[in-house]
Amino acid sequence: MASVQQAFLVTGAGGDHRRVPVGASMTVGRGGSCDLVVRDLAASRQHLEIRRVAHGYECRDLDSRNGTLVNGEAIAVRRLDDGDEIRIGKTLLVFSLHNEIEAPPVGKTVFLQTIIEPSGSVKAPPSSRSKELLEAAYTLMNSLSSNFNPCELVDNILSTTMRAVRAQRGAVLFAGGNGELKPCPECGHVHTIRDGIPRSAGLGEIEISESVATRVLRNGENVLYQSARSDQVIDPSASIAALNLTSILCVPIRTQNAIHGILYIDTDVADHDYSEDDMLLAAAAGNSAGLALENARIHRDLLDKQRIDQDIEAAWTIQEGFLVRDWPIDDPRLDVYGLTRPAKVVGGDFYDFARLDEDHVGLLIGDVSGKGVPAALTMALLLAEFRLCATGADSTAEVLRRLNERMVGRSRRGTFCTAALVALNLRTGNLMAANAGHHPVLRISGDRVTTILPASGPPLGILPGIDWSDDREVIKPGETLLLYTDGIAEAKRPNGEATEGRDDGEYGVKGLEKVARERSGDGPQVLIEAILDDVDRYCSPLAPHDDCTMIALRYHGHAG
Repeated sequence: MASVQQAFLVTGAGGDHRRVPVGASMTVGRGGSCDLVVRDLAASRQHLEIRRVAHGYECRDLDSRNGTLVNGEAIAVRRLDDGDEIRIGKTLLVFSLHNEIEAPPVGKTVFLQTIIEPSGSVKAPPSSRSKELLEAAYTLMNSLSSNFNPCELVDNILSTTMRAVRAQRGAVLFAGGNGELKPCPECGHVHTIRDGIPRSAGLGEIEISESVATRVLRNGENVLYQSARSDQVIDPSASIAALNLTSILCVPIRTQNAIHGILYIDTDVADHDYSEDDMLLAAAAGNSAGLALENARIHRDLLDKQRIDQDIEAAWTIQEGFLVRDWPIDDPRLDVYGLTRPAKVVGGDFYDFARLDEDHVGLLIGDVSGKGVPAALTMALLLAEFRLCATGADSTAEVLRRLNERMVGRSRRGTFCTAALVALNLRTGNLMAANAGHHPVLRISGDRVTTILPASGPPLGILPGIDWSDDREVIKPGETLLLYTDGIAEAKRPNGEATEGRDDGEYGVKGLEKVARERSGDGPQVLIEAILDDVDRYCSPLAPHDDCTMIALRYHGHAG
């Protein structure tokens, strides 16, 4: 057997390393649909692709946010050699090539047999009916193993089985909900063969022994009727006599838990009785057909799920477009940064940064009830309406009142949203804030971390006519404001075990305060990434169960 080069990506280090086969292609990124998922904040959901090309393998960056390095150089597309190092943020992957033994190709099943007599001479194998049936069974198994088209599978079952048992006519029918027979659910016709010619027929065109078919569907047994034998398996019935049938084979198409239909074969030709060997082959075909059709259904479901995952991935790309990415870098009075990491592909957490005028900025953070696509759609609507509601508003509480009325008028199925809105005067450091059922804001001043601006009313979207109050604070140059969602505070240890004085097993405000004190001198981006890293370590080996979102602003004071 020939050897071929197989490609692998080696992850981890030392005894913890893992070797992942690349195959024809592999996608790498933070998204759950990737072939290799990396938990690195620098990774995009679809970060890079490695694929086999004419003369080896190449690595292609998929327009990732932070880029891909191969051997320390940023790349768009690059050929890979054995030992090349691929880096995504802090994650190192090593490309490896190995020679593997290539398995012989799967082709037509060939039966070889040698019989050696005691004298040492070789005797030619006899040609037997059993051998023909065995070859037909193996041919059938092989043809079913790689076909995921239900109609083609049914046609294969019929043609192979009928050719092996030399049958006159046959059909495959499916089980309805009340024990009745139905046509193929895929094409709406009955798959039939008569005298070697396949065709599709309507249910009313098929003449079969209903007594035999009902017995097979009801009891799940194999039925063989032979007119010339006295020890018949079933008694002759009116339907058999009326159709002038001389022999019948009928077996269930079954999976482990259900009977999905029948494989029915009959003949009205005299002296053309089907044998017990024929029945055994038909039974094997029925069992194999049931498993093959179930595999086809599972394969189709996987393809449907893959299409849905791709649509959701596209939805996340659109959702990301609603979130601020262009942070102000030309104003020396502040640094600001926000980040969201959904628990699913899309999430209901959101944040926003708005420059209200030359000297005023606004920070918004929120958490929509629920997860997945419904929460993501509500989040996108709220972000769009926030800018409208903020126009001409005299206070942060007024903005929340306007958002609440819009959300109450449009929300369905009890959707609500917690939110905190902060407005900062960059010239004076004066803060105005309103909080609708959200976590208080963390104020970080050196190694002193305090909570300010608690909730002054319920979440948005519950009741109309709710009022919130404006709270006021003054922050000093060098202080940082940190806003966060439940996914951070309620991140849990595996199995909810308690640690570091946190009896409920949650990361909590204590975890936030600890990292905030350690990183009090760092900018907002470094602070947020340090907290997310700490949350990941806290939840390891699991991931946080809820969306994790933060936005932080460091105030430097008036420029003079």
